[in-house]
Parts: sequence; C-alpha cells; structure tokens
Amino acid sequence: MSIRCIDKGVWAAALLAVTGSAAGGPAVYGYGGRDCDTFLESQRQADAGEPDAALDDFGYRQWLAGLVTGLSLAAGEDVLRGVDVEGLARRVRLNCEEDRTLDVLGAALAHIKELSRLP
Repeated sequence: MSIRCIDKGVWAAALLAVTGSAAGGPAVYGYGGRDCDTFLESQRQADAGEPDAALDDFGYRQWLAGLVTGLSLAAGEDVLRGVDVEGLARRVRLNCEEDRTLDVLGAALAHIKELSRLP
C-alpha cells in the first residue's frame, strides 16, 4: 500500500490551525477534546486503581496513538521522533499540570511541536 504524503508546509499549517481548537477552531472529537482537568482527574483515578478509570486511560492512549499516526502519515515522518505513545502520554500529563487551560489535543501538540524543533 502506498500512502501519499502532503507537503510539509501544508502539514505545518494544519498543525498550527488545529491548536486553536479550544478557542472556536475546528471540532475535536473524542478524548482529545476533553479539558486538562478532566484528563488529570481520570489519571488520578487510574493511579488509584479505579477500574472504570483504566478504560478511560486506555481511551486516551488510543486517541493519542491515532493522532500521532495521522500526523506522521501526513508529514511523511515520525512526528514523535522515536518517543513512544507512553512517553507522549506522560508529557501530556505534565503539560496539563502546567497549563490547565489546555485540552488534551493542545497538550499533545505542544510536545509534538517541541520535538519538531529538535535536530
């Protein structure tokens, strides 16, 4: 199967456009549209071993995996630069703790943008 990659300039513009999602930009579906407070509460419950929270935790990680897969296919390169989804999930948690005004998508994209500046 062959996958055609979009121009990196187009990908970068799309990435920047999506970061405005919490402020009336494009719709964000699924776990990525949840605010950081909701995400952090879910993580706290998962850490405490609450069974229902484990399903939410799985959902967040699967949503992040889908985001990274889509962005990587569009960019034609690994946007995580070798970091795994678990590492991204840990960074999303840290980003949410630092800025609770973010949604999960914004917290994930902040880390992906950071990684894109690496050589």
